[in-house]
Amino acid sequence: MVKLGLWRIVVAFVCIFGVFWFFEPVGFDMASLFALRPANSNAIPPTITHIVLFQFKRDASPGAVDVACARMMALKESCVLPTTQQTYIKSITGGKDHSPEGLQDGLTHGFVVEFASTADRDYYVSSDPVHQTFKKDVATVVEKATVLDFTNGSF
Repeated sequence: MVKLGLWRIVVAFVCIFGVFWFFEPVGFDMASLFALRPANSNAIPPTITHIVLFQFKRDASPGAVDVACARMMALKESCVLPTTQQTYIKSITGGKDHSPEGLQDGLTHGFVVEFASTADRDYYVSSDPVHQTFKKDVATVVEKATVLDFTNGSF
């Protein structure tokens, strides 16, 4: 009797599993049962996120800080690829720190820049003349810059 009940449970499980395997209902990904990733991880665009954190010099005037921040935000429209003459930065967001945690280590302003590819990010970091000029110009008011890049969803 116990074996018959156990057998029914096994058959029911196999049938349900088979239905899911065959039909793959919306939001259900069989591969996710065997991998450490979310079922919809393919929906995460493989963008490159470039985080920039600034600590401005003590003697930097509020006006100079505002100009540096405005210029950073303007890079989205002013940085273009030489081959296409098209802008290539997907987005830039930023602002002044207001975290209550006290872990800023002097950093006061943060920016998040998104790129569609590592090639775009690499051009921005090493070759884009607009970005190179920006870095040179803000070096006069920036005490410390911290940068961290990652591919979204890649751990």
